Amino acid sequence: MPTFSAYDGTELAYHEKGDGEPLLCLPGGPMRASAYLGDLGGLTAHRHLILLDLRGTGDSAVPDDPATYRCDRLVDDVEALRMHLGLDRVDLLGHSASGNIATLYAARHPKRVRTLVLVAPATQALGLTVTDRD
Repeated sequence: MPTFSAYDGTELAYHEKGDGEPLLCLPGGPMRASAYLGDLGGLTAHRHLILLDLRGTGDSAVPDDPATYRCDRLVDDVEALRMHLGLDRVDLLGHSASGNIATLYAARHPKRVRTLVLVAPATQALGLTVTDRD
């Protein structure tokens, strides 16, 4: 399992599956390891999935400072992974609670995102309220 260093030195892990264009996948939870994403229903037949274990989950290290679990800091982790992989632009998928992270990443780094996919996203970090009428 490959790893890289986050901005604060925390070692973060990611898992790779499949062939084709890379798709960077952020697991939901919150704070769930990426293993539950599996092959995203057979998507590995068409895409190279890069599944990030967010800090403190799965094979990633637990950071020394609990404040680094904030969404804005997790966005920094996504950028560190993009740079580690040497990708100019990414196709980014955020599931559930990581919909916040993916959307915040796209807002902060719009020139680094080719496509953004949100699957059952949470919207709290964005200040959006969803009601039963929605």
